[in-house]
Amino acid sequence: MSQDLRRKLILSLAGALLLYIVLVLWSDIRAVQSALQAFPWQWLPLVLGLALINYVVRVLRWHWWLGLVHVQISRWDSARVFGVGSLMVMTPGKVGELLKAYMVKNITGTPMSVTAPIIVAERIIDGMAMLILASIGLIAFPEPRAQMVAVALLVAFMLGILVIQIRPLALRALGIAHRIPFVHKFSDQLYAIYDSSYTLFRPAPLTWALLLGIVAWGTSGLAFGVVLVGFGAPLNWQTMFMAVFIFNISTVIGAVVALPGGLGGFEGSAVFWVVRLFGMSAATATAAALVIRFCTLWLGVGIGFVSFLLWHNLLAGAEHVDRKSALRDAP
Repeated sequence: MSQDLRRKLILSLAGALLLYIVLVLWSDIRAVQSALQAFPWQWLPLVLGLALINYVVRVLRWHWWLGLVHVQISRWDSARVFGVGSLMVMTPGKVGELLKAYMVKNITGTPMSVTAPIIVAERIIDGMAMLILASIGLIAFPEPRAQMVAVALLVAFMLGILVIQIRPLALRALGIAHRIPFVHKFSDQLYAIYDSSYTLFRPAPLTWALLLGIVAWGTSGLAFGVVLVGFGAPLNWQTMFMAVFIFNISTVIGAVVALPGGLGGFEGSAVFWVVRLFGMSAATATAAALVIRFCTLWLGVGIGFVSFLLWHNLLAGAEHVDRKSALRDAP
């Protein structure tokens, strides 16, 4: 691992610790401690089990995607790559995950330009899955306006997917985006991403990848639902739907913030929504956010750390890799 990457990971971990200290102090440390002590910790295996489903589904999808671009690699090796890559979630904007393309190259000799679009597509499709789940979660809101927004968002997503499938329409939409001032500076990147990932965005692959993403992030949302019930929320379908909404919309907000692991963005959003929708105190909401983060984000970081200790040789020479070189020659 390069010195620069190691420094970024250490700074990210230190920043996470500082953030959690500030969050707990803001919420009243004694109240947070009391809430954590009252949590039924015997439920933790269930929460971790649901969170692990997320990783298992995404590993299977990763291996399937590699097959789509004709990479000859065993399930074991693709799982090792995904495991080490999980540590890179703590790099700003998750750009370190592009090292997965480098690890595949180390194993198979496949150029990074072939596999880097998979990582880009993974981020896009996961984001779509999260927003769809958040929209579905809105159905549980007692307010008719929220339900109308949910239906409108789902219809908008379906139209967006239709546009992606029809290449001339997609290219025309990108052309229109090029003329929008705010989007203009990103339009060339959006075109390159769409063009290089076209195989992954064909109807059948996109549909299956999106469904797998919905399953993966849906189970994480259900894990949060179990956590909320443990902190006093009623055990019913409405709690689970709202938990799916909170977890996924908070994850999207964390991704937009672009800090390592979505730190700050997720926690702040989750605490806000739990207080508003469930009437919990800020301290209890903070405790719930901390528990689900340790069972999801930090579970992944732990998997990544152990994987790195076991298979650090996969990253041999990675100090010479950067984002531009990974995508520069994408087809």
